[in-house]
Amino acid sequence: MKMNFQHLLAFLLLFPVLSGCRIHTSSPRPTIPLVERIINDPQSAEHHLLSGFNSRDPHGDIVLLDTPERCFYLSERFVTCDVRDNVDGMALSDQLPDFSGERITSFIDLLYPPYDRFLSAENASALREVTVRAALSAVDTACCLGPFDHERRSRKPSVKLIVLSSPYMAANGGFDLDTLFRSTGASVPVIAAPEAMYSRVAETHSGVVNIGVLSDSLTAVSGVFQSVFQDFCRKRGDHSSTVYAFSTPGDADSLALSAAAFSSDVFKRILDQYSKSGKTAVLTALVVDDPSVCIDSLRASYQRILNRPSDENAFYRKMLSKDFEVIDGARVVTDACYQYLRDNNLFTHNIAYPVAAAYVTSPEAKGYLLMDFDVNALPVEMTDDLQRIAPLTYKMYVQDQYHARGN
Repeated sequence: MKMNFQHLLAFLLLFPVLSGCRIHTSSPRPTIPLVERIINDPQSAEHHLLSGFNSRDPHGDIVLLDTPERCFYLSERFVTCDVRDNVDGMALSDQLPDFSGERITSFIDLLYPPYDRFLSAENASALREVTVRAALSAVDTACCLGPFDHERRSRKPSVKLIVLSSPYMAANGGFDLDTLFRSTGASVPVIAAPEAMYSRVAETHSGVVNIGVLSDSLTAVSGVFQSVFQDFCRKRGDHSSTVYAFSTPGDADSLALSAAAFSSDVFKRILDQYSKSGKTAVLTALVVDDPSVCIDSLRASYQRILNRPSDENAFYRKMLSKDFEVIDGARVVTDACYQYLRDNNLFTHNIAYPVAAAYVTSPEAKGYLLMDFDVNALPVEMTDDLQRIAPLTYKMYVQDQYHARGN
């Protein structure tokens, strides 16, 4: 199955990709017309879908919404995560994956990324609708066998937890999802990755926090992390904390940078960005939200600055709080999901290893339509990188298709 996603993407992002994307301005913070229609029309298919959602069903999927690279990376972290005892939840590895018995399902979006183009085209309302429709697709059990299957003859499990891992979706669609689910009474749980990361820092550091977020260069300048942070602080009544978006030094487009690619001064190069910005507040934490970054190498670089006496290192230490820490963003997301499932008794308790599954956006979608995933649908130049950052997830996808074909 060959699909020219790049050409289709270029066309779609020049114009509003979905109908009715202009924001209605009748209230101080309006939602998009799609959400207003669903809320005000109890007879609509979307309203029926949400009204039938069972928030207590432990057999639904944990659904990741994002780009191919980020879906693969985060899926890998879910299926390999083992930092707790599966019986009592204590922070102790027990040689059994924390999400045993769970199905980690990625909605691999090949149609709409890169999401920053929505913002460049001043079409954030379209991205908001993409986010809402993706979430509705997570609740729905129907999908397509392929791009020409208009009857939606394939089925999938519904969701029990949505992970909004894309900072673009969190910033531009999180409010709309919250409004939709609250107004329809559908208790669809959503964990927005950026907000989970900010919560992690605020919960472990008292008082004012100044957070750095490390991402690729396009995301760093997009303002999406600042947007989510403002909402987070507003809910907490916090008017003093700040966030600063760092861009990954070096080749930000390369997935799975090796440890060698992170030289001994990588942390200094990151702090140089902060110094040049003119910011003076000491940083409380650096949250890493870039699949290309080697966390261990970054932490080692920080330790060298911390422990090796020199005037240069002293200069960099002045930018950091005494309890400063480097935080693995993906670990924060898996922690938040684990805690939610445990607190709400939503683990399947099946005795089985976690499973990675995937669906992909249909190239004929008039909105957000999913179809069964074929690994061969991925661009060839992307495949090697994805296998490198997520070998187990990739293997599971291939095996799943092998068995689905009756082999």
